[in-house]
Amino acid sequence: MSQETVRVAVVGGGRTGTPLLERFIDVPYIDVVGVADVDPDSPGAAMARSNGIFFTTDALVFAAKGDEIDLLIEVSGDTSLKRQLKDAFIQEGNRHTIILHDLVARLMISLVEDSDTLIPSMHPEDNGIG
Repeated sequence: MSQETVRVAVVGGGRTGTPLLERFIDVPYIDVVGVADVDPDSPGAAMARSNGIFFTTDALVFAAKGDEIDLLIEVSGDTSLKRQLKDAFIQEGNRHTIILHDLVARLMISLVEDSDTLIPSMHPEDNGIG
């Protein structure tokens, strides 16, 4: 029986996205299918390239990938991007991909690191769904 995998794309290859990518790349049930960052020289961009993972500077291209992405983790810190992504996903008719917020990503990192406290936000102004 083959193991179920979760296909993940990460938007934001900096202070929050990079630790997630480091963990995800080694997990057999996670398939990192893409990384987006406006900075092509970000740590996340370099990690994507060195691991043969699709990289783009335009996160909106993920909307057209439809069922290829199960979970999109948006940790860019760009407060307008989450709304743009949602609008692009709606326009493309993508009702499959779940867009995950920075707070949930921070919770996941804190749990994985067995931290007694929630790791601090790198983007405290990024609230809600945009």
